[in-house]
Amino acid sequence: MAQESKTPIQLGFIGLSATGWAAIALAPPLFEEPLSSKYSLVAVSTSKPESAAASAAKYSELASNSTGTSVTVKPYHGSAKHIASNIDVGMVAVSVKVLDHKEVASEVIKAGKDLFIEWPAGVRLAETKELYEAAKAKGIRTMIGFQSRFTAYALKAKEIIDNGDLGKILSSTFIVSLTGYWGRLMPANYDYTLSSSNGATMLDIPGGHALDMFTHILGPISSLSAIIKNQFPLTTLTDSDGNPTDRTVPNDSPNQVCVTGTLANGALFTVHFQSPVKEADFNWIINGENGVLRIVDESDRTTKRGFFDATPDVYLNGEKVAIDADNITRRTGLNWQAFADGEVSQYADLEQALKVKEILQAIVRSSEEGKRVEMQ
Repeated sequence: MAQESKTPIQLGFIGLSATGWAAIALAPPLFEEPLSSKYSLVAVSTSKPESAAASAAKYSELASNSTGTSVTVKPYHGSAKHIASNIDVGMVAVSVKVLDHKEVASEVIKAGKDLFIEWPAGVRLAETKELYEAAKAKGIRTMIGFQSRFTAYALKAKEIIDNGDLGKILSSTFIVSLTGYWGRLMPANYDYTLSSSNGATMLDIPGGHALDMFTHILGPISSLSAIIKNQFPLTTLTDSDGNPTDRTVPNDSPNQVCVTGTLANGALFTVHFQSPVKEADFNWIINGENGVLRIVDESDRTTKRGFFDATPDVYLNGEKVAIDADNITRRTGLNWQAFADGEVSQYADLEQALKVKEILQAIVRSSEEGKRVEMQ
């Protein structure tokens, strides 16, 4: 049963600067109804005092305008323990580089505050498991930034399948091709994603988001076989304008991921992630005994990255199905709302993050050992 929060959640935000991903995608919905009545941003934390002050000033103004009352957002910088120990903070959002996830989130959990953390929620399976177990022992609620399950097409697909319009699911084929990153070129500020040990590869980031959405809609995976391959062992870094520099670095991250397997409901599936390609591709087909669902992006493939900016149409038995207008702030807003309303079946928590990490580990293991892996 949903347990909606009756009073606004007092939110502290680590990694929320005046600009950047959190400022663009995560924070804006919090200052519009219905979320402005469900959340109250009371503190921010960044790495430096100057950026913390600028962020606090920006969001104090936004919060004041949103509520019609004077709001002062308190700035923090440095260690996460400072904002986590604020008695006025009941929940802390963490949006920092993956290499810092465990250290930062651990301070929030120690303080007994509810936690939002961006995917991948730690480097590799071990760190995610450690965070999950700590949060479970502390009895706090957690939420993961798995926004893809809230895309308009994913919501419609789940509605159609849950309504039984396809009948028993027989198979699913999911192909995602990305136009950039993890190939010959990579922006210098993302060079850490070229090392598999950092847990931020194509398989980890877009692959993790996609597999959460995939299993949220179709159910858990029971077994899989996989082949992953790196076709670009050396990568040239690019500058802020996208121009190649004279720096070439080792790259051991996979740019081809092919997975086949069986879902717990008995259906067979195939998933293929690849990058980089000349034209982006997003093509998802779900076959059932009574029908077929086709989710495909046929817009200009040369101007898209291929997954996070995909805008596919949805077809049920060949007929186009109307879906809601979609953008990133709508997706993050629905995630925030599900958490505030206690709709635990809608949003992902650290337990779900752990399940996705187990799938990713099984994919790597299957490829390395050349055999099918049974999921427990």
